[in-house]
Amino acid sequence: MNFLSINVRGVGEDAKISWVRRLKIKHKATFVGLQETQLSTSLSIDVKGCWDSNEFDFVSVDSSGRSGELILIWDTTLFQKSDVIKNRHYLVISGKYKNSSASGNLNIVNVYGPQSTSEKKKVRFELLNIINGRSGMWVVFGNFNVVRDLGERCSSQFRPHSAFAFNRFIQEANLKDFNMGWERFTYYDSVTAHPRELSNHNPITLTSSVSDFGPIPFKFFNSWLLREGFDQVVTDAWNCFRGYGTPDAYLAAKFRFLKEIIKKWRKEMDQKERHEVNVTLKMTKNFEKFVESRPLSSEEKGIWIDGIKKITEWERLKALDLK
Repeated sequence: MNFLSINVRGVGEDAKISWVRRLKIKHKATFVGLQETQLSTSLSIDVKGCWDSNEFDFVSVDSSGRSGELILIWDTTLFQKSDVIKNRHYLVISGKYKNSSASGNLNIVNVYGPQSTSEKKKVRFELLNIINGRSGMWVVFGNFNVVRDLGERCSSQFRPHSAFAFNRFIQEANLKDFNMGWERFTYYDSVTAHPRELSNHNPITLTSSVSDFGPIPFKFFNSWLLREGFDQVVTDAWNCFRGYGTPDAYLAAKFRFLKEIIKKWRKEMDQKERHEVNVTLKMTKNFEKFVESRPLSSEEKGIWIDGIKKITEWERLKALDLK
């Protein structure tokens, strides 16, 4: 039973949809919570594109202008929804986890907290009543727009009274807060903070199991058509093939030969691209750490922006493979 929380800061682009789907698959998430989709209605979002099968359901709260909107998506083969509570600043779903010996309800809360101090207080009060008024296990994630102590605040004003109220809410709701923020805290128990990549917030996963479904079988991907050198590889392979036999056997052999050449090209291309992507991701992660302690120079900002553009283009090509 794995959970993925992402403050996406807009999810209208194919690259963002592909990114969410990639993280969902990589971390084998049963539940995915998105905050700040920045779209006025869930009808504008390719929710199916965020998932890797047709076995899913979701609930959402529409945004107000460019701020907000929450979405909760889950695997319907593993979770049976029984109740939903919607609010502008939070989503609550309750139900049963299928094929489990555990008894009682499972309650999931996706939060995007308001900026106003009075609204924050109202949200905490409402959530506290909901949590204390229902039985079962609770998993609460998202962005409360508040921190617990000064060490979690960077490049903005720390408000001690808000922190005190937030800590009291966590205690009264009998919740456990995992001490994690940015990339300085990588692992704590089964919670992981991942690189921001296409957002200015770190995706967070809560993992309770690990599975391995084996290698992905060979198939043709749409993005290959846009890869540099692919046309030449196909043309050269097609022209250099030498075979014999009946026309249908000859053609079948030619296609098998072409398939092997493409597989070899794909392996070499993947190794090269993975290296480039890993280098770029490492670079952007380093800049994320630098910006916590000092302002970046114009040159560093330019390199960081170029790196994000490369990651976005890589995600765009990956998105083509989903269509």
